[in-house]
Formats: sequence, C-alpha cells, structure tokens
Amino acid sequence: MFSTLGFASDALVLSGAARIEPHDDRLVIRTPAEPDFWFGNMVVFRDPPDPEAQIARYHADFPEAKHVTLGWDRPDLERGAALDALAAQGFEIGETDVLALRGELQRLEAPEGIAIRAVEGEADWAQLFDLHLATAREEGMEGPEFRAFLAGRMATRRRQIATGFGIWLAAHDGAGMVAALGIFADDHVARYQEVETAANHRRRGICAALVCAGADWAAARRPGAVPVILADRHGPAGRIYRRCGFAHEETLFTALRQPA
Repeated sequence: MFSTLGFASDALVLSGAARIEPHDDRLVIRTPAEPDFWFGNMVVFRDPPDPEAQIARYHADFPEAKHVTLGWDRPDLERGAALDALAAQGFEIGETDVLALRGELQRLEAPEGIAIRAVEGEADWAQLFDLHLATAREEGMEGPEFRAFLAGRMATRRRQIATGFGIWLAAHDGAGMVAALGIFADDHVARYQEVETAANHRRRGICAALVCAGADWAAARRPGAVPVILADRHGPAGRIYRRCGFAHEETLFTALRQPA
C-alpha cells in the first residue's frame, strides 16, 4: 500500500484505530474516534507536493477538519520550493528520519538501579500519562483540551496492546517511572512509538537500554520484522538510535497547519 517504510510502519501502529482509504493519487488516513488526532486524520499523496491542489483535496476529504495534515509517500523526496511555499502559508514542515536496524543490535544495558519492565496495571498507566504530559509540556502542549486528547490516545494504545501485537516498556528508578516507549510488530516491521525520558534522567543511557529491550521483545515474537524508529531530522534522538545500530533509510516529509 505504501512505498515508504515510514508510512508503512505508521499504518501498523494505527491498526485497529484508524482506517486507510487507498486512491490512485493518495491514501486517506482516518481515525474516527479521535478527530483531533492531527496525524491520524491526514492525506498522504503519491505525487510530489503541489500546495494549492493538495490543500483543496484535503478539505474535500475532511470537510469538517479544523487542521490540515499532508504527507508524501515518496522515499526520494527532498525539500524544495513547494514545501517552502507551504511553510510560507503557516504550515509546519516535518522532516523525519526513518531509521532501521538491519544489522546487529549494539547492545547497551540499563544503568545501575534502573529496571525495565512492561507497563501493566492502573498505577503504571497513570505514571505513563504523567510522563507523556511532562514531555508534552516541554514542547508547549498542555491544558484541558490536550489532557483530553492524551487520555484518548492512551485509551487507544491500551486497546491495541490488549490484542497482543504491541507492548509498552518503561524504565523505573525505584518506584518512579523515568522513561518509556512503545513498540508494535507484525511479520515485516517492528515500529517504535513515543520514546520519552524524564528531564532529570536524560544522558544516562536509559533511552538506549529501552530501545534494546524493545528490539529484544520484537525479535522474540516476530523474528523477521525489521525494527524501525522515527526521529526528528534536526533533533538529538537520532544519535542515540544510531548507537544501537540503526541506520538511515529515508526521510519523510509532512506538513501540518494547526487549528486557528
């Protein structure tokens, strides 16, 4: 369905929550239960960026949406004038590196005193919610509407994990959760989700140890799946994943215009 490894793995992590409508020129991703999930309600185009035509197409596919999210299923796409034109119209242009582990995992163990285990039970999920919230607050996202959105996202994740094709892993320092990530796998790909570390526990190797634990989980259940992780092209997280053996496969481009 998708040509890019990034969007193919997106489809995996949306399983059971979203539906994907294929068309000759695009793929429409809908998450009916979460209309404010910007990247769960988007149009992914097969052709290169064409700002005016593709914005119009989005509005035709999502006439009630307050946001606009566009993507391009093209592994060879590079930033050019069309994406710059979207940026000039107020769109946030996402440049995301898709990293894959096709060789040997470079194992990194958790630091002393840190225990990694699956997220289970209400107390764990409550701590995970707080970790998500703290991380989001650093990026300027908070308030009642965001908390409601986050609660909906976590409810969806719990339903997906209950089906058995994913897991959430957390690192604990004593009784406190200090880092976490999700991973979902099928026979082809194992996709990481929402890798987060509390601010006062960063730069200690905890994130890398969690990434290794996720790879172990996927290898035990889906030996043929290729582990895939996405990282902001200009952010520091990619360096951590490369230390574990991940390498660049492609760069995904998206464009988001948030509600006014």
